Amino acid sequence: MLRIIREAKQLSGRGFNVSLSGGEPTIYKPLYEILELTQQLGVNFGFTTNGLSLTKRNVERILSYDPFNINVSLESVDPKINEDLRRPMPDGTRRILDGIENVLAEKKRIGARVSIIVKATIMEQNYRTLPDLVRYFGKHSEVQVNFQPFVGVKNNPHWGQGFESPESCFSGNLRFAARELLGNRQRGAVRGVRALRGKSPRQDTRWRWPFGREQYARLDLGGEKRNCDIGLRSMFIFPNGDVYFCDFLGRPIGSVYQQSLSDIYYGKTANGQRAGMVYCDIDCQQTCKRPTPLLVKARTFLRMG
Repeated sequence: MLRIIREAKQLSGRGFNVSLSGGEPTIYKPLYEILELTQQLGVNFGFTTNGLSLTKRNVERILSYDPFNINVSLESVDPKINEDLRRPMPDGTRRILDGIENVLAEKKRIGARVSIIVKATIMEQNYRTLPDLVRYFGKHSEVQVNFQPFVGVKNNPHWGQGFESPESCFSGNLRFAARELLGNRQRGAVRGVRALRGKSPRQDTRWRWPFGREQYARLDLGGEKRNCDIGLRSMFIFPNGDVYFCDFLGRPIGSVYQQSLSDIYYGKTANGQRAGMVYCDIDCQQTCKRPTPLLVKARTFLRMG
């Protein structure tokens, strides 16, 4: 991990992010070594956590290394829904919410730059309570809420029942949840929450119910280039060492156990994938694969101070 961070610095120079997710980073033994190294190298480092270990003591130590962002997985502020979806844990939801408060308090105390981003996955079990999640964090201008689609197949119990087509997404409870979210945003009740992108559910393709990996929607490009740039700006490294530009393509571009990041990035396989990506028609909705416009980023960080 430390070697990868050094190689990422050599490859990218300035203005890039390293993000650790999968498993639980706060119980990952080298976490503090990583935080120390990224601070020394001037690397923007963040991680995604379940929030259960964000105690005051841990938060003070983490923020002392000036991390770039902390993402917290939270599916609902309703304990029953959240703990059923995440995993049963006594007082788990309360501990997560307390952990977020600990980060906010320490951020304010030391003037840290860290961004706090609550990530919720839209699923059958929780989409009705998404407005409650937004209202809860609307009181904090320092917190962002980032909704993500569920990726799976239709017979998965987390799949939105009755939302098999883009048109049907805007009927019933989902339509009312979306309208309430939009109404809260327009009334300024979600000042610090980037909940929606469009002006209305029908104008915003991000509100189409997420289709599973096998059923992902395809865009009609009319033979024109889409110019997907993920092959220029991102690399995803999996625990077995495989490196991907995009896992939807199903083909790694190399392995960190056999090559350096630079060799992988400039290699023949990577160049070949980049050449094909400009014509990719997969309507991917995952936030990690969707670029955020620079202006949106600038406004967000200005608002967050």
